[in-house]
Amino acid sequence: MPSAAAAKRPAGKASQGSAHPGRSAGLDGLRGLAALSVVVFHVWLYGPDRVRGVRSELFDHVAFNFHLGLICFFVLSGFLLYRGFAKAALVGSKRVDVHDYAVRRVARIVPAYYVNILGCLALYALLGITVLNPPWQEFPLFLVFAQNYSMGTLMKINAVTWTLSVEVAFYIALPLIGWVAFKLGRARPARQLALLLMLLGLSMLWNDIFRDTKMHEIAKKSLPSYLGCFAVGMIAALWFENRRRLGRPPLRPRVSGLVVLAGAAVVVLGGWWKESWSVLSDLHAPLGNIVPSVGFALLVAAVAAGTGKAVAVFSVKPLANVGVVSYGIYLWHVPLIVVGTELGVLPENFGLRVATVAVAAIGFGFASWRLVEEPLIERAARFLAARRGNTANTGGSQAVPASDGAL
Repeated sequence: MPSAAAAKRPAGKASQGSAHPGRSAGLDGLRGLAALSVVVFHVWLYGPDRVRGVRSELFDHVAFNFHLGLICFFVLSGFLLYRGFAKAALVGSKRVDVHDYAVRRVARIVPAYYVNILGCLALYALLGITVLNPPWQEFPLFLVFAQNYSMGTLMKINAVTWTLSVEVAFYIALPLIGWVAFKLGRARPARQLALLLMLLGLSMLWNDIFRDTKMHEIAKKSLPSYLGCFAVGMIAALWFENRRRLGRPPLRPRVSGLVVLAGAAVVVLGGWWKESWSVLSDLHAPLGNIVPSVGFALLVAAVAAGTGKAVAVFSVKPLANVGVVSYGIYLWHVPLIVVGTELGVLPENFGLRVATVAVAAIGFGFASWRLVEEPLIERAARFLAARRGNTANTGGSQAVPASDGAL
């Protein structure tokens, strides 16, 4: 458990004494919870005894809502990646170094993803699993994260990679959003907020328009559908960076605890509402993901800017370590469920099945982190440091490095 002194520090400073420099242990803990919740959801979803169709049992309603960990990941991405752009727009002197940003994103996401796709194909070939193979002429779509835009590749090979297609689309759009925010003027948080609220509104409109169309499956797994979730995280980033600009102190323990409780309550409320089809059903499409996003944004804000025991719980070392390897956990847990089911090695009991898949996924996640992600992230960091040094030596202008707590 964190020491009493650590509990009083802002969560954003917790990483200074961490084994993983540059990371927030609290945000890693929140990421770890999101990853484990998605594991629980998919163990239920791929369960052999699950009755397909309408969820009528309380257990099914609860298990289904563990999918909200996906929303948490989108909110975290919006918060972490927009911070540098928000800061640049608030300061108004230097823009984010987009080259730096792009190199970090590629190093963080692409290699482990390629290893996973190739690993899945090898495992499926070895076991004779063909149902998840896409048409080979469309396989190149996976190489550029475009599998969401064809029904022949959507949810194939590794179903969870549809979220990476959405993430990568966000990574491409973010520099443009940051440029617009920068052009809105120095120290104008209200203008930035208006921009982000506009993105939120566009996402809600998109989901309302495409709720019942023939393009629904593709439309609902595209960036506009989840842009509102990212935008909520970006609003939290704007709030956080504006507080830092103004020199505001960390939130007091009592306030931090109340924000954590409020965030958790809103997430639960959002999950309950999405499962209550008769309650304000016309608003489910535009607002169904926004309500839990607000709850997760409150949790992120509390962890990033708060103090006290309610915040320190997210920094518990085992949980934070799960967060560090969460990308690998996320990539590998569904293939492990598929392979385990095919081999008949997963326990019938739901709790034991969750524990078995979670332990195996954490092991694969750790291997992915140590063998693929961490070495390439460090290599990218050395490359960028050398590039900045060369720029300084030649007298070139230096942009603001991308604030990327996800690395």
